[in-house]
Amino acid sequence: MDINLLYILFLSVIGFIISFIGGMVGLVLGVIRLPFILSTGLSVTESVGTNIGVSTLGAITAAIQHIKNRNISFTIFIVMALTGAAGAFCGALLTKYVEINYFLILIALIISYESFTLLKKNKSRNNNNRKTTQTISNLNQKPIKQNKYYDVFLQSIIGFLVGILGGLVGLVLGTIRLPALIKILKTEPKVAVGTNMLISSVMGMSGFIGHFVSNEINLLYLIILGPSSMIGGFLGAKYTNRLSSDYLKKLIGIVLAIVAVTIFFSIVMEFNILYS
Repeated sequence: MDINLLYILFLSVIGFIISFIGGMVGLVLGVIRLPFILSTGLSVTESVGTNIGVSTLGAITAAIQHIKNRNISFTIFIVMALTGAAGAFCGALLTKYVEINYFLILIALIISYESFTLLKKNKSRNNNNRKTTQTISNLNQKPIKQNKYYDVFLQSIIGFLVGILGGLVGLVLGTIRLPALIKILKTEPKVAVGTNMLISSVMGMSGFIGHFVSNEINLLYLIILGPSSMIGGFLGAKYTNRLSSDYLKKLIGIVLAIVAVTIFFSIVMEFNILYS
């Protein structure tokens, strides 16, 4: 196999940037990386398998850094990882009975909406009203927020639904899970970022093992591109705690918008983004 060293260097730089941003916002971003790996001339199956391997390496190092920064809720991680895995298993069984592109469009629409909700600016009046009514709201909501069974139930439902949708199309779908952690479960953005990355790294590892067993990994490209992804993810995760919650949510919204556009584009151009 002929390898263009300059192009490999370019891919390594691109991979570093993607993993750096991903580590910072808690997203694997394999969907964005895949077209670059496809451009190397590898087969679709090898490109997909290698991509998830590179993505997982970056996710693992980012997750390690987030653990060091105490950006992980291990309770949420355990609940959503288990229910997500169960959902993914069920979804995978149904894949042959559905038209995947329809679900990809649905996913892109969901991500677009989540991006909008994170990017929209709250008026100052609303912010002031929230501050003045915060005490009353907290008193009213206190019993609900302290109900651990309700929290676990909600986490389980979200984890299972995201899992089954991801299983249908072969995606980890951290892009849907992360906004749900922030907007629905009311998790602190930094903790949501770290927890989502840890969940994605575990689910990505299971996908990587599946591709490795099926001999769908190009080990040479994995060895070449993996280190830059690992360094990028680790360094990116270091910057999460340096960002304010508002800025972090805005950055997540921007990245989600890019992901949604990428998915729409992949459908039109018939790129294979499965398991990315």
